[in-house]
Amino acid sequence: MKPSNPLPGHVSRVLDHASDDLDPALERKLRQARERALSRFDTHSPGAAPPRERLGLWAQRHVLSLRRGGLALGFALLTGAGMMLAEDLLLEEEAVDAALLAQDLPFEALLEPHFSRGLHE
Repeated sequence: MKPSNPLPGHVSRVLDHASDDLDPALERKLRQARERALSRFDTHSPGAAPPRERLGLWAQRHVLSLRRGGLALGFALLTGAGMMLAEDLLLEEEAVDAALLAQDLPFEALLEPHFSRGLHE
């Protein structure tokens, strides 16, 4: 791992908080060096992205958000539908149990494979 260079931070502190004990010639040289570095940075740094590129990046980010939102909505719908089906099955089972308790059925009728079909009517 490359050690960080503390010199830029030190130069920045000296220039931003110049004290009276700093040599004026040294301060002038440091300020000129800073201005040259900033001008080099401005010429080498990329300019603002063209409108077509910005529009493409915007669309890419928002399409991804729409996909994620659609997936979340689909998951919520599937979960809700599953819960409704499970609730319906539980209610059906409870209705069969209530009908069995309310009627005096013979034991042979309970052993029949489709005995509950008549209870739903």
